[in-house]
Amino acid sequence: MPGRTPLLLPVLLLPTLLFISLRAQTGDVKTPDKVFVVNTQDASVSLVDITTMKEIRRLPVGPRPYGVVVGNNGKTVAVGVEDEEKVKFFDTTNFKLLGETRVGKMFNDHMVLSTDGRYVLVANFYSDDVVAIELDTMKEAYRIKGASAPHVIKYGPLRKRAYVTCKKITGIAIVEPQTRQLVKFHQINVNPRSLTFAPDESKVYFGSFWVDGFFEMDAESGKVTRLFALEPPAGKAAPQEVTYHGVETVYPEIVLAANEGRSYVDAVDVHSGKHLDRLTEGVAKPCCIERLPGSAASVRVLVSNIEDGSLQLVEVSAEGKMRSIGKALVGKAPKRVAFLPASL
Repeated sequence: MPGRTPLLLPVLLLPTLLFISLRAQTGDVKTPDKVFVVNTQDASVSLVDITTMKEIRRLPVGPRPYGVVVGNNGKTVAVGVEDEEKVKFFDTTNFKLLGETRVGKMFNDHMVLSTDGRYVLVANFYSDDVVAIELDTMKEAYRIKGASAPHVIKYGPLRKRAYVTCKKITGIAIVEPQTRQLVKFHQINVNPRSLTFAPDESKVYFGSFWVDGFFEMDAESGKVTRLFALEPPAGKAAPQEVTYHGVETVYPEIVLAANEGRSYVDAVDVHSGKHLDRLTEGVAKPCCIERLPGSAASVRVLVSNIEDGSLQLVEVSAEGKMRSIGKALVGKAPKRVAFLPASL
């Protein structure tokens, strides 16, 4: 019936458009082969070869590093060193200290590179600010106020707005770094941990303490619309404060969630709500999950295992099945990662 074709076409094209949007998050760049990971409990950063899953070298940065960002040109890596209350900048080739900026008291402060590559954005827990440090000058440029004990900061897939988890007045703040403004603050009744998104940025997904599963929030209204409940294995059902931490969208409909307390990673179809797979092999108190950028044939993620001090490479099929490929032993309690461009 030719008359119905125009109505069906948008529906048929939707999965393709969402996949293109998800690929846009990675910037359509080549998959990197090296990554920095902060070792929060031994004052160091490890450089890891992803192709061999071997630590290349371990570099001292100062006590309790947490956030880490690599500049777009791959020449500078910025590390938030919490016990020194600084963001420190190092040359990626010889790891010479290039400069530093004092931020003030820090606590698990996450960092992200601005879309234009000019600034390192720091979610500074104690000041309630998002602090922007210019990469070229390594000096503070501006602050966006109005968050409440900000912790995680991450750009949405559309790369215009950054989302910030807030721990005091619990909620998610939305900021526009380009206009230097707080756009919205969505107060919610749970304490959000980590962030990931639907490819069109209409939904935000996050875990929380004491909850066996993760939540979906409408990005525009701030309404929490669903809980994806994930039953723990038999014999491990006792409530735990530290439950799901890292979450990461890997396909338009598939989100991975790391259960730090019980040592496994779950894959969930967020369209149907179906639990697709649970990875336990090699997983040891996983904290962060980071999708490898680029357009490789298969989707791969890095999982930071804080219990055994390892960075784990995991492949995820289009059906949500996970396979551990290898592990690199790094320093104590590895957490956040930052990729070097593939050309370096």
